[in-house]
Amino acid sequence: MAHPFSSGIQIPPLNWENFIRMAGRTALQWMTPPYCLLCHDQPDSRNGLCHDCWHGLPFIRDPQCQYCARALSRPGICGQCQQRRPAYDSTIAPLAYEDPVNEMLCALKYRQHLSFARPIASVMVDAAITQRQKRPDKLCAVPMTSRALRKRGLNQSVFIARFISRALGIPLCASLLKKTRHTDQQSGLSAKHRQSNLAGAFLCMRRLDGQHVVLIDDILTTGATANEISKILKTAGAARVDLWACARTHPQHKLLN
Repeated sequence: MAHPFSSGIQIPPLNWENFIRMAGRTALQWMTPPYCLLCHDQPDSRNGLCHDCWHGLPFIRDPQCQYCARALSRPGICGQCQQRRPAYDSTIAPLAYEDPVNEMLCALKYRQHLSFARPIASVMVDAAITQRQKRPDKLCAVPMTSRALRKRGLNQSVFIARFISRALGIPLCASLLKKTRHTDQQSGLSAKHRQSNLAGAFLCMRRLDGQHVVLIDDILTTGATANEISKILKTAGAARVDLWACARTHPQHKLLN
């Protein structure tokens, strides 16, 4: 039986132009092998990181809540999700938001070190395959306001989602969601203010009748943003919404604005 995720990467047709391009790329890599994005000392072994740096990433080994990926002492559902199940149906968040993951995400997000998107996306792809996630119909990403996008220069969640889309052969609908206004950082707000902060801040731009959608984000903190967006997606007809994030913060962790 085929695995639910088979590679969607297609080998380009071997015409003369592609042959010259591939030969040039191979020669360049042979003459100047790429080095690890983190240690800058060892050769690139896997999607931008060397063997030691890849295996030194803070993978979450403990069981996680099947809904929100909160760390648990044993497999199951956390108390919070038992009391109030989120609007999304499952979550993967394979890494803890600590060194060097926070450095990688901040470098991508605020300094536009785009190379870090490769190892970040690769970790998420591996988690989706290992955990045998159901194959979705499409990917989307947490949106930014137009003003915030102009100020920062890129939406890191969309950028990561493009790598995941290519690796798994799942279409990315980057324009599916729209953020209509600025919202305050959720981690510093009470539960009551989190709801009012996000209410009406997102729009879904098309119908999704019966579709399975995966929402891509870089960091999972309170889950309130993903929860609000999942409600919007299901109001638009989505039958299932899963959340894929690179990292999950500890409950008391404070993020930079």
